[in-house]
Amino acid sequence: MKKRKRGENVRYSDEILNEVRDNNDIVEVISQYVHLKRSGRNYFGLCPFHNEKSPSFSVSPDKQIFHCFGCGVGGNVITFLTKIEGISFREAIINLAERANIKLPSLSSGEDSKKEELKAKVYKVNSYAAEYYHKRLYKPESKQGQEYVKQRKLNNETLEVYNLGFSGNFDELYRALRKEGFNDEEILESGLVNKNSNGKYIDRYRNRFMIPILDVRNRVIAFGR
Repeated sequence: MKKRKRGENVRYSDEILNEVRDNNDIVEVISQYVHLKRSGRNYFGLCPFHNEKSPSFSVSPDKQIFHCFGCGVGGNVITFLTKIEGISFREAIINLAERANIKLPSLSSGEDSKKEELKAKVYKVNSYAAEYYHKRLYKPESKQGQEYVKQRKLNNETLEVYNLGFSGNFDELYRALRKEGFNDEEILESGLVNKNSNGKYIDRYRNRFMIPILDVRNRVIAFGR
């Protein structure tokens, strides 16, 4: 029998689960990940869980469910968030509850609390990194990034709205993060910095155009290039 991870057996009441579902419109949530177009009573788009050219991903605002006629995946707003973000059921509930300003009962153990604290710190690391990359794009040493902007004909409004940026050399971000007060555990957990066999900390992304990727709560969770 497969063992459950610590915290996965924690259960919220049906009343809480219903409140979370009822206050998170599935069309609004999924629209942050999938471009949806209305057709009749439902919305359709390209399925985010498999490659396809014709939209077979359906979202029903009346039933508050989604279903893909191509790969068969389906469920409610909680199911969707667990799959698209790769998070646990509990984490999806917490995310959606915060999105709807619903206060959940505290169910965390001491170990879970530490994990949550580290995860919160990682979000802050990512947020700082996004601003760092963005500001660096405008510096003289980012000529490569500025040339890329010209080639792609990106205007200042686009750069600002999407907080686009450019990464530096060797360990620039690492040193900036340490100066900002983040410790090595928090920095390494973010995945933005690696530690080599010699014990040196090196930025994972160097001299690259950086695009922050946000979750449903507008937190930076990753970077595209």
